[in-house]
This record gives sequence, structure tokens and C-alpha cells, in this order.
Amino acid sequence: MGEEKKCPLFRQPEVLSFGKGIGYCDIDSGSTICEGDVTFCEKPDALKQYLRRKLSEFEKKENKGE
Repeated sequence: MGEEKKCPLFRQPEVLSFGKGIGYCDIDSGSTICEGDVTFCEKPDALKQYLRRKLSEFEKKENKGE
């Protein structure tokens, strides 16, 4: 079985402890059932867009430092 890739945007609040994997996604603060594993992300397009934006911001910071 493959290794689980943890998503840093997944939040499992204590209020929703009645079901495994139900929590919130910090991308849009909406509910999700992905259990924090990016392989099973319910919002793959939003996640890709978020990661591209973060990479772009990182590259801009790196270029300023040169």
C-alpha cells in the first residue's frame, strides 16, 4: 500500500469527532472527508491552484534574495 501524503490544510475539529475523516479544508474553510491524505483530496483543483500560488510566492521571495 502507498504511503499517506499528509495535507497541511486539513483540520479535524473536536466538534466533528463523530466520524473519522470529517473535518475542514483550509483552502476554502469548507467541510471535507479526505482524512488529510492528499491522495483522496475532495478538492484537487483547488489544492493544485493553492500549491501553485504558494510555489510562485516562494520563487518570488527566492529571486528577491539573489
